[in-house]
Amino acid sequence: MNRRIAIVGVLLVVFALRASAYDFAVRLSYGDSLFFTITSRSGLQVKVVAPNPDGADYYRGHRQPQGVLTIPGEVTWDGQKYTVTAIGERAFSGCSGIRTVSIPETVRDIEGYAFYSCTGLRGTVIIGENIESVGASAFYGCPLVTEVIFRARRCRQMGGSMSGTVFGNCRSLRRIRIEEGVRMIPDYAFCGLDALSDTLTLPSTLETIGEYAFAYCSSLKGRLVIPDRVETIGECAFHQCHSFTALELGSSVGLIEGRAFYHCIGLRHVKVKSFAPPIMQSTSFAELRKGVGFSVPCVSKRLYMRDDDWHALGPFTTHGGCKFAVKAALQEPEAGSIEGGGYYGYGDSVKLTVVCAAGYGFDGWSDGVRENPRRFAASDNVVLQALTRPSGTQVIRDTVTLVDTVWSEGLKVIRDTVDLSEVAQSINNIKEVTFDAAQKVLSWKLKRGEAVLSVSLYNQQGECVYTGNGRRGRVDMRRRPSGSYIVRIETLSRVIRCRFFMNNSDNSYRF
Repeated sequence: MNRRIAIVGVLLVVFALRASAYDFAVRLSYGDSLFFTITSRSGLQVKVVAPNPDGADYYRGHRQPQGVLTIPGEVTWDGQKYTVTAIGERAFSGCSGIRTVSIPETVRDIEGYAFYSCTGLRGTVIIGENIESVGASAFYGCPLVTEVIFRARRCRQMGGSMSGTVFGNCRSLRRIRIEEGVRMIPDYAFCGLDALSDTLTLPSTLETIGEYAFAYCSSLKGRLVIPDRVETIGECAFHQCHSFTALELGSSVGLIEGRAFYHCIGLRHVKVKSFAPPIMQSTSFAELRKGVGFSVPCVSKRLYMRDDDWHALGPFTTHGGCKFAVKAALQEPEAGSIEGGGYYGYGDSVKLTVVCAAGYGFDGWSDGVRENPRRFAASDNVVLQALTRPSGTQVIRDTVTLVDTVWSEGLKVIRDTVDLSEVAQSINNIKEVTFDAAQKVLSWKLKRGEAVLSVSLYNQQGECVYTGNGRRGRVDMRRRPSGSYIVRIETLSRVIRCRFFMNNSDNSYRF
């Protein structure tokens, strides 16, 4: 007999433990009670839960929330203030009396089935900007919800499978508004919402579109624009979105996974802005209607034609100019001028030269490159800024008429500058360049096949006193005044700059 009483006592204790699904309850000002479990005592964090741990009626013995449900960001219990950071699994499942819900910005996670079958929930549901995950079927079976406003900047999970779509069976959900600041659409986020009938506008901040993100949203219509920051479009992201009529892929799209736009039979035109053909699979645009026109950048049409997967989608029309724009400007307009820039075809040689005004010196380009002149092959639109700094450098802008043509080779002085305060290597440390102090001859001999583009000579005031194309391999210095000189030799691959001293007396020396 005592044994039976003991067993019954244990069962009652177990039942009591199972029945206690929450740590404390808080009665709100408008009458409803909410139930909370402490998730972090040290961090003073709680989540909203249902009062009963299991069973079909999670509010058995308690009044279900009614009307306007406002979840507080903070609650106080036992003299301690807690932050509400989550809405627990099935917290409001089956609460048909809820008409609207307000979720505080403190909430990071909405767990699975949190608002499952809230058949009275209507109007707009807002997913706040701090939400990091939304569990499976969190708003499943809410037939009166008409709009979702999605603000979550970095939501990493929503549902996660075809069988647990967050807004499944929301028969009146017609519109999704994804706001600026959102960077990613998680896998399966809005999958299977065939009632969506509005156009879909994606924010300019978007970077990633997950797998099945909008799959089977067969009534989404109009023109779909993938923003320029998006780099990846996941597998089946827009699978069987039948009603889109036009598609524009942003300039950063580099990967289009398989079946991303499979069976989008409403498409008539696809504009691709990426200069380099995005990586794709043969199924990425499979099962489209015949005659869909693909437009690619004019400057890279031949790259698309050479790509095996893209070639199958041709022939292509083109958009944009067939030239790249190369623009360069001085950070301080009064510091001088820039020669070069304009419009170039793919692979054309570009040369930009900064000509500093008196009192300024070149201090590199805005992207960190320090070459001047700067040369590169055109392959994209380029906008650069030239940086300058105060300097005692003198700039020679005209032909040096006082220099004999024996040394100038009849060429004009290039508009170049040199700052003698900068460290130039001693000529003794440059094996390709030598100065014969006795004969007063500067000469150079570079590697075989290394063509010299120009040779410039600067005196100790920074003035360019000689320029040539380097064909002779030497400069006669006999008629030059004594002093320190810097020679600058430019080739296709490098610039050699070294300093030497010349004394036009019998005691000539070098360093």
